[in-house]
Amino acid sequence: MSELFRKKGYEITYLDVDENGLIEIDKLKSAIRPDTILISVMTANNEIGSIQPIKQIGEIAKKHKVIFHTDAVQAIGHMPIDVKDLGVDLLSLSAHKFHGPKGSGFLYIRDKAKVKPIIYGGNQQKGMRSGTENVPAICGIGLASEAMYENAVEHREHLMKLKEAFLKGVLEIEDTKNNSQDAPHIASVSFKGIRSEVLLHALEDKNIYVSAGSACSSNKPHVSGTLKAIGLSEEWIESTLRFSFSVYNTMEEIEYTIEALKECVPMLRRFVRR
Repeated sequence: MSELFRKKGYEITYLDVDENGLIEIDKLKSAIRPDTILISVMTANNEIGSIQPIKQIGEIAKKHKVIFHTDAVQAIGHMPIDVKDLGVDLLSLSAHKFHGPKGSGFLYIRDKAKVKPIIYGGNQQKGMRSGTENVPAICGIGLASEAMYENAVEHREHLMKLKEAFLKGVLEIEDTKNNSQDAPHIASVSFKGIRSEVLLHALEDKNIYVSAGSACSSNKPHVSGTLKAIGLSEEWIESTLRFSFSVYNTMEEIEYTIEALKECVPMLRRFVRR
């Protein structure tokens, strides 16, 4: 998307992050120019789970009269999202991240935000997106979000217990590194000396499915920009797996995964050293 804006003649400023994957507020302030029209920041990072100070960023954007967009795909269903309290003008999400219909999602647009549609024609969706609405998907999004937030506190506590138990067990393995941040459903762990794809397939054989980086770019192997940005060396980056937890996961599944890792990691390391 950034490349599309660049081709249209816009200038884009990228902000560095610290070792926890968080942007520095002072750098954000200094990056805002008189001609800045948009600030776009992920609410929660999809690889390591860093949660950005969205409300604070919203206040800065409002002060400078800049439109503020946040990608809340990894946050929705796992943390409170109040667009008015956060001060966001635009918020995008994808339904499959909270067990809604795959291939559907929505964009929240604040009443006073002026956004031009990219699909013209009819007047569907208040003239913002022409074409017949996918009613089953829309209903599915509503039901899925209702189910996630109906027991939001219990869901978050369950996910945190799973994540804490998982990290405690995995970090007992020699030469492992925890890159995980605050999001309750994302754990990023590096296993020194083993390429992530190799360990991924070993776990796959045990019906454990994880990812080596971002799932949305799995068909384009490349060095993770997120892990590089937080200062990980290439050796650690190449051995990193992302584990995602769901409210439907159980502690028994976590224990099974830990045991599988304790079996696979030493075995694969011995194989690599031969």
